Amino acid sequence: MNKFVTFIARQTAALSLSCLLSISVYAQSDLPPMSLAQLARPSGWQLAGSVSTNADGSSIQTKSGDKILVGSNEPLPLLTPTADFRVRFDAMMTSNADVVLTLPTGQSINLAQAQEISRLLKAPGLWQTIDLWYKTGSGKEPALLEKLAINGITVREGQTLSNNKSGPLTIASKAGTVAVRNVGYRVMTPRNVAQWSGPLSYTIVEGGYIQDPNEAAKRKVLKQDTTGQLNYEVSYGQPRQYSILFSGKLNALQSGDYRFDLNQGGVAGLWIDGKDVIPVNHLELGMPNSGNATLTAGPHDVKVYFSRSWFRPGLGLFVSQAGTRPQPLHASASLPEPDPVAVVSVNPDYSDAQNPVQRIRSFVQMPGEKTKRTHSMSVGSPAGVHYTADLNQMALLQVWKGDFANTTEMWYERGEPQLLTPLGATVYLPAQTPIAILTNDATAWPDSVGENMLQYKGLTIDKKGVPTTSYVLAGATVTDAVRAEGNSLVRTLTLSGSPQGTPYCRIAAGSSIEEVGKGVYAVNDRSYYVRFDPKAKVKLRESNGKQELLLPVDVKNNAGSVQYSIVF
Repeated sequence: MNKFVTFIARQTAALSLSCLLSISVYAQSDLPPMSLAQLARPSGWQLAGSVSTNADGSSIQTKSGDKILVGSNEPLPLLTPTADFRVRFDAMMTSNADVVLTLPTGQSINLAQAQEISRLLKAPGLWQTIDLWYKTGSGKEPALLEKLAINGITVREGQTLSNNKSGPLTIASKAGTVAVRNVGYRVMTPRNVAQWSGPLSYTIVEGGYIQDPNEAAKRKVLKQDTTGQLNYEVSYGQPRQYSILFSGKLNALQSGDYRFDLNQGGVAGLWIDGKDVIPVNHLELGMPNSGNATLTAGPHDVKVYFSRSWFRPGLGLFVSQAGTRPQPLHASASLPEPDPVAVVSVNPDYSDAQNPVQRIRSFVQMPGEKTKRTHSMSVGSPAGVHYTADLNQMALLQVWKGDFANTTEMWYERGEPQLLTPLGATVYLPAQTPIAILTNDATAWPDSVGENMLQYKGLTIDKKGVPTTSYVLAGATVTDAVRAEGNSLVRTLTLSGSPQGTPYCRIAAGSSIEEVGKGVYAVNDRSYYVRFDPKAKVKLRESNGKQELLLPVDVKNNAGSVQYSIVF
């Protein structure tokens, strides 16, 4: 392992496993929306239907409505807690904003001045997402900031607060302006929502790592008995390789929607009333697998399958409803604390002025895609602005700020599933080629291009380690140079030769594209900006249910180029 690779131990002692699981569960579920119109608004705050900023993000303009709150100076109370809670909201800040979040205990978190937070903030005028989990204090137990995440990245976790003062959670901007929207809030109480109606029956069969429970049911039976709780330790004394089929009655205490979480070291799945709630999957401890079911009050047939593999064994099942913390349905010994596995991370070498940039070839799994991108390259810059490119399609897949790359799944033990994941706040980009040959500007953009159209030719590396890719597209040679500058990536595409048709560059594509100023557009509900020459003759169009910015590439004397910036 080279000197640029660092190992950062995961801190498992800070929070109990159940507390960590409660955070992971609610990280994936929607929160009930809060009506901003019903909040008590101090002077300096106003309701708005929509907001926009000028090109440099120095001011916010409003339109009438009641979906957004805009203000400064006076703290805006978002809620006053009576129990543990989670709250999530979006915030937009002007360039000179000094935004402070004050916890119910009185501690303040300055978003601009706290280094671990400010490095993850997007550019002024873009929406940031703030997610906070809070545990109220009682008696001698102090209040706890369970987790604070900025744009999807955890920045604080398991922080004991200094007192049990109970005031409101507020947000304010000492300077500049802040806008708040999409406030979601949920109480999280530790009450039981279901219980086993009686003992569970189980059958242990010979053989481990069996993905199909029906196949396991055909194997030699080693033991049959009952247990009061779900517990993989009923296998004690059996051969190392085994599988267990549990069945029992679970009594739902009230009708409604329930969430179930399996945490396993091995292969496991869950069925309720014959329906597949959590499909069979192979996971390590500490990687919960979730599913939902709508249940009537009363008993329900539950089946749980577990098959031993090479992972450290363990089996836990949790159940919860909206407003409650996950309740264990297993014996405590059945779910041991996960081993403290080091995170294998890679960052640019800030001490090496000659070659500070890092490049990693890997697999990448994009959200919503079933298959991995197998020919990907991620580039990490000392400026803290990074990206991943698909070298099959020459597409920029994702850009992010903060730390560079988590390579644990590439380099730890067997290196499965060989995926690189960003360590910072990520913005996902259109995953198609940036240049295509179109009949005209109404022609649909291709979802992918084949080798008969695009042929990758290789990389050139400059003195600081920054790569430029080269490929042939429809008879023309294209070079693609991406450089980090400030809080943006500048992309320069250069064509040489005579392409077989009219080349177009798709600068942006998304659910929404909004012109902010000359040569500046906000993409995907102000998730990021694109900037380019104000004189460029771009076309904003609707195509296949999304908006796109197209620019014809003017090729004169066998040469042409396009340059634009991605600002986030």
